[in-house]
Amino acid sequence: MLDDETKLVASRFGADRIRPLVRWVEQCFPGVSTRAVVPWAGLRPMIPSMLPRVGRGRAARVFYNTGHGHLGWTLSAATAEMVAESVATELPHPTAIVNGVRADGDAVSAV
Repeated sequence: MLDDETKLVASRFGADRIRPLVRWVEQCFPGVSTRAVVPWAGLRPMIPSMLPRVGRGRAARVFYNTGHGHLGWTLSAATAEMVAESVATELPHPTAIVNGVRADGDAVSAV
């Protein structure tokens, strides 16, 4: 079902669609048990404006990178960069210490 005006799409995925998938698994992968098949849908959430929710949330230290809908893989790298920049800008970060040396080059002594 497609409602183009509201940009809403729904698809039924009942037992009549799942059974052929189970049969395919049984044929191609005979060692895989299909006794306890649980139907599952990998939903692609989307907000009403059809734009992804990217950036800082209302709560402290909460950032979003979600709601891409069917463009998730297409947009994920760019929006991940945007969120990473937000996190780096808005949250104080500790000085990294690697092998006893701080990021600024000064040695750190053990206490």
